[in-house]
Amino acid sequence: MPIWLLPWLDPLAQMPAPESIQINYEMEVRAPVEAVFRLCCPVEEYKWIPGWKCDLVHCPNERVEQGTVFDEYASAPFLVGKAWAKTTWTAVLHEPEQHRVHFELKNAACNSLYKIELIDNGSNQTLAQLDFRYSAITPLGLKVIRNRGEAKIELMLQILIMQLRHYCERGEVASSGRIARLIANSDALDTADRIRLFLNRLAMARKRDSFRQRYMKELAAGLR
Repeated sequence: MPIWLLPWLDPLAQMPAPESIQINYEMEVRAPVEAVFRLCCPVEEYKWIPGWKCDLVHCPNERVEQGTVFDEYASAPFLVGKAWAKTTWTAVLHEPEQHRVHFELKNAACNSLYKIELIDNGSNQTLAQLDFRYSAITPLGLKVIRNRGEAKIELMLQILIMQLRHYCERGEVASSGRIARLIANSDALDTADRIRLFLNRLAMARKRDSFRQRYMKELAAGLR
């Protein structure tokens, strides 16, 4: 077969992948907007994200503010397509009066913007609006987009808002079983994705986070 005929065999392969995707997700939380907003912080996330660990790069007052910077690895299967990879978050906008915080995310695959905006929905309820723009900066990021990246990132946002809602409404951390069911019922992940998630959980369990240890002790002692 002539080589010049090969491109016609798979016209989709000749189509350029989009360099960015936009994911929007929202959910109601039955809790006051001020209480919900306080939890949108890498330090406060120790309270409500099971096994949350991060490296605080710049967080002098131990709360999210304009310019707060931290590194995390839990999002790697969703944002980088790998079991383990660092993503650096920087708070580029922090407006507590308007209950909104925006983060710039950078890793080996993307340079993205994640907007968290909360609205007082009346009767002590909050409408959480999440806006995630994923912009690929390397072939790795384009591969993430091609491999159902939009659905995977939406699943990541669903997991986060479910955990936040569970903690706000019940005062306890969501069980690992509930998270596992949400993942199991999703069609966004293939077998390789699920293996990466499993390996990521193992690595997160072994990751050292001295600040988390101190925080959890203070929380148990009623000092937080």
